[in-house]
Amino acid sequence: MEQQDNNQTSLTRLQTSLQTEMQSVVQKYGEDYLRFLRAYPTLRKREELITTARRAVREGGMSFAQIDNYFSKGASEWWIKVMLIDTLSFLGAMENITSFQVKGLASRIRQEYYSMTPSELTYFFYSFSMGDFGEMYTGKSINPQRLLMALKSCNEKMQEERISYEADKERIRKEMEAEKDRREAVDFEQYKKLKGLPEDYKNPFDRALDIIKVIKK
Repeated sequence: MEQQDNNQTSLTRLQTSLQTEMQSVVQKYGEDYLRFLRAYPTLRKREELITTARRAVREGGMSFAQIDNYFSKGASEWWIKVMLIDTLSFLGAMENITSFQVKGLASRIRQEYYSMTPSELTYFFYSFSMGDFGEMYTGKSINPQRLLMALKSCNEKMQEERISYEADKERIRKEMEAEKDRREAVDFEQYKKLKGLPEDYKNPFDRALDIIKVIKK
């Protein structure tokens, strides 16, 4: 009971300190980071949720590695930590997980899934909160491994969706090019008029045929 109270006190302090932390990270990473945080809010603050893998892929954006390259090391991990706290609060799990575990989860997610985008991870947190990838609890205790295993399954699904999305984009591109070629195509008579050629002008292939006929005679 005492351990649970200690955990609750620690995590309440972690939640209430996020606003102060945000002020310091914005000072550290700059005003662009504040715009980044507003572009990728927590599930609780989002006006429109990302409910499908296709939409998560389609929205694109920088990967976590690119975010850290743009702002500085640690920028993406702090955002992941905020998203974790928001999701765990929704699941009623904050009282049963330590601040060390939250920070450790954020660090491992950033390390293992550096190529994911905030939109894709936002989709995962939504799906996980809906129970699409299992539960965090083992009995009455939180097992962080379950969240990481769920993320692994989600990432495999995302990879399949990325391949499908790129294939669809390539198919559409080819269809648009073919349609453009059809619209721009003209027959030889139209071609002569466009180029100002005489009506009796023959294309090289027809001229070659005429020469062959003369030779055969």
